[in-house]
Amino acid sequence: MPLKLMKTLALSLALLCTACHGLGHYDPQARPLSEALPPPNSGPLYQTRQTLMSEHEGETGLLLLRDGLSAFVARVAMIEAAQSSLDIQYYIFSPDVSGSLIISKLLEAADRGVRIRLLVDDIGTPISDPHVSTLAQHPNIAIRIFNPVAGRAGLSRSLQLAFGFSRTNHRMHNKLMLADHTLLLTGGRNVADEYFSNNEVDFQDIDVVAVGEVVTQGAQSFDEYWNSPVAVPTSALLDADDADMTLDELRSALKDFLHEQRHSEFARALAESSMGQALLTGEIELTWGQATLHADPPSKAYARDDTPQDAYLGTLLRREMDNTRSRAWLTSAYFIPGDKGVELLSTMERKGVDIRVLTNSLSTTDVAIVHSGYSRYREPLLESGVALWELRSQAGQQQRMHWFHGSSRASLHAKTFVFDEDRTFIGSVNLDGRSLLQNTEVGLLIHSNAINQQLSQIFEEWVHGDSAWKLSLTGDGDLRWQASNDGEPLELDHDPETSGWQRFKVWWLSLLPIESQI
Repeated sequence: MPLKLMKTLALSLALLCTACHGLGHYDPQARPLSEALPPPNSGPLYQTRQTLMSEHEGETGLLLLRDGLSAFVARVAMIEAAQSSLDIQYYIFSPDVSGSLIISKLLEAADRGVRIRLLVDDIGTPISDPHVSTLAQHPNIAIRIFNPVAGRAGLSRSLQLAFGFSRTNHRMHNKLMLADHTLLLTGGRNVADEYFSNNEVDFQDIDVVAVGEVVTQGAQSFDEYWNSPVAVPTSALLDADDADMTLDELRSALKDFLHEQRHSEFARALAESSMGQALLTGEIELTWGQATLHADPPSKAYARDDTPQDAYLGTLLRREMDNTRSRAWLTSAYFIPGDKGVELLSTMERKGVDIRVLTNSLSTTDVAIVHSGYSRYREPLLESGVALWELRSQAGQQQRMHWFHGSSRASLHAKTFVFDEDRTFIGSVNLDGRSLLQNTEVGLLIHSNAINQQLSQIFEEWVHGDSAWKLSLTGDGDLRWQASNDGEPLELDHDPETSGWQRFKVWWLSLLPIESQI
């Protein structure tokens, strides 16, 4: 055997050993356990809760965050107002403009004594930045990585992910933020510029702020994830000696960054928004109703054989679908119903339920392989009477242009469901196999006619002809896409705003037997 080949095989075996051992040095029992802190008895959020709850005991106050700017402002306001604790759980937390601004606010909060627990997913947020080692050295900041591998980058990481696929395939897709055990924020958005309308891709999404007993449910869910055995402290993954700056140097760097951004469109929009102040003073108008936070158990990601499917969030959604009598309007960025889903929706339609679905078109999806899984179900859904729309790439531009110059490509990222006239679900779960079977998810089930009406109105705006393509079948069973530009009708016989090569790739991908993984 050639020497070069022998060396290559030896290196591969060494790396495979690393992959097999993974986090062999890590002992979850050695971690300090922690629980959510009780609400403080003073501070802005305490006063806000007292003001808002004085006339609504036993109810949940709710605020929908439709545009990216409001969603960002709400997060910053919660961080700036916190006096006791911040618990933050995200699939993606990017160190871009919005992420760096939030990190700077978190460091300020930690400096004034707020305890911060940050839990991120290892695939959505692969932690390798030396700044993280610096941030984690703060006595009031703890960072944990969900379901990680030991390798932080390069071939070693790739091999560990590949050879540990049965474990690493299951990700924490949750999005949850809690401030002072008083305010909760959840929904579809991660922390990155594209979720806050500051990017060439503008995600159409929905978050919700909640105040009331549902916050305690959110705190219990966070604690369950934080103390799960696969929530690994950064100290087990990163060497503190690799930190390339001290905490004081990081503070200075973030201060310089804020100074550089002071004239940016994003900073101006943030400074001119009054929503955050209104939220903190209790002057913002909330909608009141009943809400329950539901989350997959974290064991869905690492002990699936011991986790009954009745505990899955998808089981709750199926139950709500079964109980629906008049309408189910479903918004799902990734929509792969499968044969069982088509049968469920078809059966509901035959019973007189108005089924409407909005998802991404091929031109607006950020994951083409997902579109390949969805596209095969369009014809059977339409044949059964389900109304189907796909987002257009220019959707939402007027709303975005209020703050930002220049255009962006729209992409649907929302996961919202309207049931009958009284119930809604807002969260992180898509209607596809990955969300329902592989990943962990979270969301709010809301009983409120008013929230139901608000989400219904948003859905109708999203599926308007200027924002979405309505699909139909010709007499010969061929697909048609219909929309409008300033009232002028449009009709196409192929996926809009795409090339023949794009359509061919999606067709080819649709032949692969990987539906449960996408």
